[in-house]
Amino acid sequence: MIVTYILTAALVLASLIVQGHSSFEILRIAGCKPDIVFIVVVYMAYNFGSFYGETTGFIAGLFHDAISNSPLGLLAFPKMMLGYVVGFFGRSVFRQNIFTITLLIFLSSLLKGIVTLFLSYLFHTASVSSVINVIFPESFYNALLAPPLFFLFDKLFEKELAGEGY
Repeated sequence: MIVTYILTAALVLASLIVQGHSSFEILRIAGCKPDIVFIVVVYMAYNFGSFYGETTGFIAGLFHDAISNSPLGLLAFPKMMLGYVVGFFGRSVFRQNIFTITLLIFLSSLLKGIVTLFLSYLFHTASVSSVINVIFPESFYNALLAPPLFFLFDKLFEKELAGEGY
């Protein structure tokens, strides 16, 4: 299990570096970029359960808050909440194939966006137009990137998943 923790920390760190680096701006389409950290959190929750998902979501969200200009917890709470929900329902509702992974990421990205929008509203920085301009495009973008990233993560965690019985 220690290997899983180390690989998870390395994966979250790598995704934070990629997401925070200026060269990542090249992936921006129509003013929107994917949330790779969130895809990592959903992958961990889907494959290792709710506790692992919420813990990964909370820690990754705090680091994501730290490198962004958002208030502390604004990005951590939605990732933690969705890490728990996906881990709780993930394997029992969604079987692993490309369509279900795409649907899972799309729906969880939509929910994350709505929760983040609500929290932003509390900080007086939100607008309803963000649903159309940010949340939907980011959800589609995340859904498109999720199947190849899940495939790569499956290769990375192959031994750990075999030990879990998946």
